[in-house]
Amino acid sequence: MDAVGRTPAAPRLAFRQLEVFHAIMETGSMSAASRMLGTTQPSLSRSLQRLEDQLRVVLFQRHRKRLVPTDEARRLYDVVSPAIHQIRAISDSAVTIADGAASVFRFASTQSLGRVLVPRAIRAMRHKDPGLRVFLDSVARSQHSAYLLEGQGECILSLAEVTHPLIASRDIARMPLVALVRSDNPLASRADLTPEDLDGQPVILFERSGPHSTAIDAFFADQPRRQEKIYIRFSDAAIGLAAEGAGVALVDGFTAMGWLPPGLARVTLANPPAFTARLYWNSERPGSRHVLALGDTLAIMTEDAAGD
Repeated sequence: MDAVGRTPAAPRLAFRQLEVFHAIMETGSMSAASRMLGTTQPSLSRSLQRLEDQLRVVLFQRHRKRLVPTDEARRLYDVVSPAIHQIRAISDSAVTIADGAASVFRFASTQSLGRVLVPRAIRAMRHKDPGLRVFLDSVARSQHSAYLLEGQGECILSLAEVTHPLIASRDIARMPLVALVRSDNPLASRADLTPEDLDGQPVILFERSGPHSTAIDAFFADQPRRQEKIYIRFSDAAIGLAAEGAGVALVDGFTAMGWLPPGLARVTLANPPAFTARLYWNSERPGSRHVLALGDTLAIMTEDAAGD
């Protein structure tokens, strides 16, 4: 006790001191321990000396150029060794998390964007990070908010507009409405088709209230369309039907990117409405660094694909 009857506080040991002690116990020499820890022998000697001074015990005796642990050192080692291994495991796990390899990057995409653009982005991301693991979901437009707010995935790429105070967004790119026409249709050799050019042609339409329906309505404005016989929900159906000659499919430019079935032509429209691809995420759960990487990669992919 001190002059006023208080018990002196136990010495606080630095982790580095315990790490040095552990390395010396593991290797049996100061030189081998210095190589293990990547430092100099004088530095280790000073650290060991401070530890012995704080504990007020001798931990090693020198014998034929080797350090022989005392009984106190052996008892201390039994306590320190599990803690050292645990700290190293925690450090390794932290590095793994920072590298993005500890979990799966899970996100969703609507079908139009998932046909070509998203696969290209995933390929580019995995080229930079071969260890990246991806789980790609497909989520209906009506479930976008729930998917993000409930934490099912980190982000959603969609053409639909999502409005919620907790959901943030980033515009990725814009693509126009285009026509998909069989090559044997006279319209396939045209460009900048007008609503009048499609008069009398069966037009394949999307379900009401979605971004495709809105864009098609804007393209035709007040012109009546009397030949619509087929309504669809997904863009893949539009491609298949147009390829079989069931009608002219009006789709977003993202759907028409890349490969199309043989005998199917992509034709531009006059003054077409445009679609905006957006990346959405929960602002209270911004997700991993892969969300930012996905947005950046998608933007680059879209610039390159616009010339396809």
